[in-house]
Amino acid sequence: METTAISPELSKNFHLFWDNYPFPVMLVRKDRTIVALNKVATALGCVPGTRCVDIGKKEDHCGCLANQALKEQEAKRVVAYQASYNMVLDSYWIPLAGVDDLYLHFSADITEYAAERMFPAKECSEAKEGCSCSCSES
Repeated sequence: METTAISPELSKNFHLFWDNYPFPVMLVRKDRTIVALNKVATALGCVPGTRCVDIGKKEDHCGCLANQALKEQEAKRVVAYQASYNMVLDSYWIPLAGVDDLYLHFSADITEYAAERMFPAKECSEAKEGCSCSCSES
């Protein structure tokens, strides 16, 4: 089976469950080859057969938990600010049950719901009344 080929049943189930999800979703092999995409991921320009680690900047992938999720065969989650996108992302790596080398990966943009502590500290050039940055402490 080529690296992007999956069974018709798996492809059908992936699209049934994920095509209408409002954020990009990828079905990825252990070697990071993308084998299926939902509509949003396709619209964003992701391409089956490419490697997810080749999308964006290298540092965007430093928090990847795919290896850990596959090794432990359990879902992994990270909620963090992504400077490249200026977003707080709720990210998941979920191994497929009964399939050793495939996992789902998706991130939901939760920026509008994120607590202020999730964002990097802001710097400003002048202290203003009510300002919460550290410049007013000097």
